[in-house]
Amino acid sequence: MPRRCRRLTGSTLAVAASLGVTLLASAPVTAQAVPPAASAPAALGQHLVQAAHPVGAASSVTDYTSNNWDGYFATAPSHHRDFTAVSATWTQAAVKCTSTKAASAGFWVGLDGWWNDEVEQGGSEARCLNGVPHYNVWWEMFPFNSIQDSFAIHAGDTIHASVTYHHTSKMFDIVVQDRTSGQTLTKDTRCQPGQHGCPRSSAEIISEDIGHTGGGLFPLPDYGTEAYTTASVTNTHGHTGTLSSSAWQLGHVTEVTDGVTKQTTSALAQNGTSFTTTWKHQ
Repeated sequence: MPRRCRRLTGSTLAVAASLGVTLLASAPVTAQAVPPAASAPAALGQHLVQAAHPVGAASSVTDYTSNNWDGYFATAPSHHRDFTAVSATWTQAAVKCTSTKAASAGFWVGLDGWWNDEVEQGGSEARCLNGVPHYNVWWEMFPFNSIQDSFAIHAGDTIHASVTYHHTSKMFDIVVQDRTSGQTLTKDTRCQPGQHGCPRSSAEIISEDIGHTGGGLFPLPDYGTEAYTTASVTNTHGHTGTLSSSAWQLGHVTEVTDGVTKQTTSALAQNGTSFTTTWKHQ
């Protein structure tokens, strides 16, 4: 059963922002509601992702729904230590803050998270606080820590993010570059306690809706369309390819919450390295 966990800590998104820490997440639901898994630490919360139907044959593209994910993920039959790297580039989309309600969206690359309760990831975030848009980059090793905010960015900045596992050093290298400003977030870390050995069973590029401690989702801010390019995945055998490589299976994820389609994911471009996600509903 595919799973991943993340929740916002603190009483409000604004409180978390003042502390420089943001947790992305919510409780994904698919065509059939799923009971929550065993409770995670109270400070972190938990949520669940489940496929709408079984994984397809090798080199296929299979459609899935999630309560808060939108994008693509690569997987392989073993679901265990299949991938070592994932990367992509995007231009940070501008969000429309139409009310004073807190709203947030995350854009990221990562390893793990679909088939399990661990994720190693980094990316950018766009959020509305008191009607004003804010943008930043972040990294996370869930569930060991919360998502860690780094430097501020601007809408329109070109972001390149990668997560790479190095077999020799057993280190994860999380890098998020703002190629417009020249700033770079780099975090080198080993697999942490509670991550069950970081199995690296999936590699994904995702636009994510954000959840709060009450168990629901913050409104998803209107970000228009986010375009991902230069998508690349490397498996444990050293093969590097596009999302459409026949070396792995591909999941196409649409966010559907309580029967409402909140984001959609386009088909891959012919080169297999590009796609878009598009906001539909808050």
